[in-house]
Amino acid sequence: MNRVANRGAVMTGIATVVAIMLAIGMVAGPAIAAGGMEQQSPEASYSPEQRRSMATKVWEDIKLRYSYFEDKDLDWDGIGQKYISLAETAGSDREFYSAVVEMVRQLHDGHSYVYGYPGPLAGEARGTTALSVAIVDDRPTVVAVRPGSDAETLGVELGMEIAEVGGVPAQVLLERLQSAVTASTPWYARAAAAKALLNGALSQTVEVKLVDGDGRSIVVELAREQSSRSVEPIEGRLLPGGVGYIRLSSFSPGNLGLGSASEFKEAFDCALEAVRGSEVLIIDVRGNGGGDDRLAGACARRLVSSATEFPGYQMRVVTFGKAWFTPLMRRNVVPRGLWQYRGPVVLLIDEFVFSSAEHFVAGLHDSGRAVTVGANTAGSSGNPVQRQAGGFRYQISRWREYRTTGELIEGGGIPADVVVMPTVEGVRAQRDEVLERAIEVARDLVGR
Repeated sequence: MNRVANRGAVMTGIATVVAIMLAIGMVAGPAIAAGGMEQQSPEASYSPEQRRSMATKVWEDIKLRYSYFEDKDLDWDGIGQKYISLAETAGSDREFYSAVVEMVRQLHDGHSYVYGYPGPLAGEARGTTALSVAIVDDRPTVVAVRPGSDAETLGVELGMEIAEVGGVPAQVLLERLQSAVTASTPWYARAAAAKALLNGALSQTVEVKLVDGDGRSIVVELAREQSSRSVEPIEGRLLPGGVGYIRLSSFSPGNLGLGSASEFKEAFDCALEAVRGSEVLIIDVRGNGGGDDRLAGACARRLVSSATEFPGYQMRVVTFGKAWFTPLMRRNVVPRGLWQYRGPVVLLIDEFVFSSAEHFVAGLHDSGRAVTVGANTAGSSGNPVQRQAGGFRYQISRWREYRTTGELIEGGGIPADVVVMPTVEGVRAQRDEVLERAIEVARDLVGR
C-alpha cells in the first residue's frame, strides 16, 4: 500500500472512531455528554500550515505538562509525528479535529481529553434510550428498564441480552465503542462502552435485537431522549441485623443537588447520624465519579479515630519553561466531628468509581479501615489542569497519586477484597447481589 493510500486508511479509521465517540458523547467529556456540540458551519477554516502549527502547539504543551509519560512508557515523539502529519494533511476540519482528538487519546488517560475546537465543526444533539445496559456474565445485558417507557411497552425485560444494535452484532459494536472511550484502564473502557451501547443521534430511533433466557428473540425500535443525570441524595439507613448503609454517589455537591461543600458535609454527617447505632457500616460508592477530594477526606475523617495516612501525590510543575516534579506530598486525615464511627466499614465499589472516589477508597482500604466488595475501581487519577493551545481546549493530568502501598492509582485502581459480579439470574430477580454479599461480609466482621 502506498503512502497516500495508507494515510487515507488511517484517517478513515480515526474519523470512524471519532464518529463513534460523538455518538456516545465521549469525545470531549462533559461538554458533549451534556447535550452535544453546538450547530456550526461545516466550512473548512484552516490551511495545512495552520493545522500543523495548531496541532504542534497542543503536542508541545502536553509534552511539557503531562504527568504520566514515564509511568506509561509512551513514545510521545512518535505519537506526535504520526498525528501532526495527519492533522496537516486532513481533508476537512472534521478530519483535522479527529487527528488532534486521537493524538490526545493516545495518553490512555480518563482525565485527559479535548473538549473544545477552535473553528466551526457541525454536530448533532445526542441521546440514549430508556434502557440501562451493563456487562453481565460477559454479555451486554439490560439491567434497568424505565417504567412507562416505550421499551417496557414493547416487552423488554430485565436480564435480556443485547444481541444486535442497528443490525450490527452487539459484541462487534462493543469492541468499536471500547476503542473510542477515553479511559485509563480497559475494564473501565469496556464498562463505559456497554453503558453507551444504545446512544446516538437524538433525532433517530435505534433498532435493537434482544434475546431472553429461553433463547427467544424480539426486535424493537426505541426512541432516544436527552440524557440527564439522576440526583441521588446522600442517604443513611439501617438494614436488618444492625447493619448501617450509606449511599454516597458523588463527591461533587452539584451532582447531589447541593449548593456548597458545607451542605455536602452536613448531608454526610446527617446520614452518618442515622446509622450511628449500627454495629457495622456499608458505604456504597458504586458509580461515584469523584469530585473534590477534600470532601472525600472530610467523609473519611468521620470514620477514623486517629491520624491516618491517605494517598499522597507529586505535582508536575512548569517554571520558566522547564518541567519538574515536586517531592512526594504525603497526606493524613484526622478525626472530624464530635464523634467518629468506630465499627467495621465495608465499601461497595465498581468500575465506575473514579478519581476522588478512588482517593477515598484507597485511603480507607490501604489503612485497613475498610474492606472492599465488588469490582476493581476505574484506575484514573489526574487532578487535571485545563489548557488551551493552538485554539484547542483540553485538559490533561498534572499529578501522580500514590496509594500508601507505593502503587499508582492511575492505571491500576483499587481492587475488591471480595470480588462479586452481578449475574443474569440476579438481574432478572431484581437482586443486588453485590449488596447481598457485602451484608454477609459485614456480619462476618462482627461475628454474626
